Order: sequence, then C-alpha cells, then structure tokens
Amino acid sequence: MGLPQLGTTEFDLLEAKYETCSIPELIVLAHKYGYKTVDSFQRQMRKAGVKRNTTNGGWEPAGINIPLKLVMAKEPKTIAAIGDTHNPYHDAETLALTENILETINPDVIVYMGDMSDFYQISTFSKNPNRLDNLQEDINSTKAMFRRHMAKFPKAEKYLIEGNHEYRLQSFLWNHAVALESLDCLKVGGLYGLEEYGIKHIPYEQGLMVNDVFLMIHSDIASIHSSYTAKRLYEKHGGCGICGHTHRGGSYYKRDRFGIWGWWENFCLCHLNPDWIKNPNWQQGFSLIHFIGKRFWVEQIPIIDHELMYGGKVYKGNG
Repeated sequence: MGLPQLGTTEFDLLEAKYETCSIPELIVLAHKYGYKTVDSFQRQMRKAGVKRNTTNGGWEPAGINIPLKLVMAKEPKTIAAIGDTHNPYHDAETLALTENILETINPDVIVYMGDMSDFYQISTFSKNPNRLDNLQEDINSTKAMFRRHMAKFPKAEKYLIEGNHEYRLQSFLWNHAVALESLDCLKVGGLYGLEEYGIKHIPYEQGLMVNDVFLMIHSDIASIHSSYTAKRLYEKHGGCGICGHTHRGGSYYKRDRFGIWGWWENFCLCHLNPDWIKNPNWQQGFSLIHFIGKRFWVEQIPIIDHELMYGGKVYKGNG
C-alpha cells in the first residue's frame, strides 16, 4: 500500500482531509494507507508537498490542562465528592450508606471523581478469564448508580471527572481498534449514558475549577502514604484542590507569603479487598466542600466498618 497517485481524485480527497483532521482521524488515515506510525505517514505526505494546517483543525489544548469552570453564587453551596467505586468492585453497603447521608445533606452539586467502573476486561494487566465477558454487566451497574442518583438528587448539578480506569477505554481503542474510536457509543459518555442522567463529562486530567480557587481532579499521581499525594499535587498544580485515585483520605496544608493552601485526597467507595490486590492501604469515605463565594471548607467523612459520624450522629449501613 501507500499514498494514492498524485493528481488522482483519491489523493485530492486525502489532501483535503489530511490538512484539517484531528489526531484520532490522522491515526486512522495512517493505518488506512498502510503506515505503521503516524510519523512515517506524515513524512510521506510532506514529500508529496502536503502540510497539515495546525492552526485550523490540528490538536488544540481545549480540554486537558484547561479545567472546566464552575461558578457558584455567593450564598452557601455544597459539593459532594464521591468516587473510585470501581464497579463491580464497589462496596454496595458503603455506597448505600453514602447515598443515604447525602439525601440528608442534599448537596447542590455532585462530582463523581472518576474510576466509577473498573474496566477490568480491557486493562493491560493479567486477567481472570472468568471475568472477561462481563464488561457490559459492569457498566450497567454504574449506570444503575447514576439512575438512582437522578431520582435521589434531582436538583443537584452532576459532573463526572474521567479517571484512569475510564481512560482505559480510549487507550484500548487507540491501540487495538482505532477505526472505532470516533463512535460516540464507544466513548465514556455514550457507554455511561451521561446525557440521559444529566451528568456533564470532564475528560481525564482536565479537572473542574470551582469559583477559580479550587481544582477537582482524578489525578495521575498516587504516593504510598496518606497525604503524600496531596503534597505532590500542591507541588504540581499549586493552589487548592482535591483528588481521587489514591483510595485514601488525607490532607496537606501549606502557608507561604501569598496565603494558606490545601490539597485533599478523597478516599474510595470500592471494596477494600478486591481479588486483584492483597491488603491495600485504602480507606473508604467521601468529602463535602462547602463554598461561600471564594471561601470554602473541606469536610472529609471517613467510613469505617460501614459506619460514619456526621453532625454528632452515628450512621450505619444496612448489612
């Protein structure tokens, strides 16, 4: 194979497509014409006198590194941060307890901090063959959670921050089925049915910036001890914020000449002893972030043995 002959209609169509296509479309074109890498395909296009218009249709940093902004009114507002359920490895009793207390709190915003499904079947790790046919069932359990939350919290704004486990889907498609990458039904929003449940999707590592002072992100960093990740995220991003990913609770505070800053780690809601890891250093729980304009207070709520304390009361699971 190779490029179409210069001057043919096929080459003219390729040239028009190539000049303004996205990166995923570029990968598809390279495979279509038999090139093992995008670089080798682009070299041949340059030899043919064709250059990409990178100012009009090339890669744009419109998502990653530029957080989605959420601006809330000055009156008190509460965000509930829950995440790392890793369905079907979620702890159903802990998740139900969390949902029950959130019904009492009635948050204004719910932010799903990522890794809501595990996507075990398409990971790069060794896999139990008995679990390889259950991906749709696993995704359905996450959709059932979103459906419950739509009924329980109809007035709350909802955001899903994609985690590294959701990102497994894109990685799998890019590595093994790039021609299918453009299908909406195979993107996280389509698989989860986010539009149906009124949930706004935030791509992996883009994050949500609340009132220009507080960054919510899944994170691509995980240290071995509680609060170590929070410290590293302050060093990476500065400012204040909260992350998922670590499956631990923790906080880190820093005072300098410009003010006082803090970062937090947001626990998990999955089982503490899944079959793919032995005795991990994880803790269950969730966080509430209370805002009055640019002032905020992070309230971390650990869940221990299916029990939590909130407002001077003990709440227990139904197990």
